[in-house]
Order: sequence, then C-alpha cells, then structure tokens
Amino acid sequence: MPQPNRGPDPGSPNRAAELDRSRVPVRIRQLGRIRYPEAMRLQDRLIAEVTASSCEPGTILSLEHEPVYTLGRAADEADLMGAHERFSVPVFRVGRGGGVTFHGPGQIVVYPIVRLPGGGRNVSGFIRALERAMISTCTRFGVATRAPEGETGVWADGGKVGSIGIGVRRGVCFHGLALNVRNRLDYFENIVPCRAPGMTVTTLAREASGGVSQTAVERALIEEVCRALDLDPVAWSE
Repeated sequence: MPQPNRGPDPGSPNRAAELDRSRVPVRIRQLGRIRYPEAMRLQDRLIAEVTASSCEPGTILSLEHEPVYTLGRAADEADLMGAHERFSVPVFRVGRGGGVTFHGPGQIVVYPIVRLPGGGRNVSGFIRALERAMISTCTRFGVATRAPEGETGVWADGGKVGSIGIGVRRGVCFHGLALNVRNRLDYFENIVPCRAPGMTVTTLAREASGGVSQTAVERALIEEVCRALDLDPVAWSE
C-alpha cells in the first residue's frame, strides 16, 4: 500500500525548534465526519475571529461530510437533475464559486480559514496553490495529476479527482478544496458537476496502482496545503 513520506510531526516535543518563523502560523483541526451546516457555522465563527484580530492565526479544517449537494454562486439548480430527491440528500446554496458538487464519506474536504495575501486580491494565485497541493498529494501516492489551463481543479487520467471552490470575506478565505479518495461516484454521475456536462469524476483509490489509506492521504494533503500556502502548523488537533 503506497504511503506518503512523513514530514516532521507538528505535535512532537521538538516541533517548536523546527518552526520556520518566515511562514504564517496556522492551526490544524481534523474534525472527522460532520454534517454540512455544522461545518458552515464553524467557518463563520473562525472567519469572525480572524477578521477581529490581526494576531489571530488562521485555521485549516480537514473533514468528511455526510452526503450533501452544494450549489455555488454560479450554479444552476437544474444541474442537480433530481439527484437530491432520488438519493434523499440535502442541498445547500453557498457562498463559494463554481457550480453543483457533491460531498460525502471517503472524500477529504479542506477548508483553509486564512488571510489571503495582498488583502484578498490574488484569488487566482490562491486557487493555483490549492491545485498544486492536491497534485503533490496525489504524486505521493503514485498518481499523476494535472491542472489544465483554463480549468479549476485537478484531473487524473480517469477524470476529475479534486475540486476547488472558495469564498472571500473581508480578505479571509473560506470554503476550499475537496479531494476524492474512496467516495462513491454515483452521486456525481447523476448530476452535472461543476457546470461541465459529460465530465467524468474519479477517485485517488481508483487511479492508484495499490490501495490508499484515507488517514494517510488526509495527513499528506494537510501537509501539502500548508507547504503550498506557506503556512506553519503551530497546533494540530485530531
């Protein structure tokens, strides 16, 4: 089973000596599986904390959702194609970019609640960094991926494996990325995902030559997001 190369353990006794003070401190919270409204309330609270104080470090939330469809700001509700009724899955319209997508068990979702460089003006650069993080994570598990020019997200040979949709409030990012690891694909096959009719969606497990560990992928993805955004995890809770 492919395993990632482990970096320094943020919880180790020697971690403080290893901190790179040129990087921006961030807290890491691994939440396990939670319902979508709960995650949105937590994001709202963290955004308020970060915007209230320039000394408040950001937080990266890593989690899985119970099955849910979400519609971004540009989404057409018709793209659900009735899948939410057939699967009895709740639907939420939210403040991120993009179209209709699905979140559920086996998919790792990462919400970086952090200040965007340049006061929130370089959204495109932030999105490209999240793409690099997913590409690097997939590489660590033996899967080659790419971020095609003119598209948002990450593709493997078998289809789209990682999606991105963010919002910005007072210079602070919320929402984030979703990496398909071991999730069911029929929830995607019954909608028009990401405003792209006919688009194929795949998972890291399907593309890998061997099995992948959900836990190992989550850890690797958090590390790569921190690296891509130049963040230094100063606290890590599971």
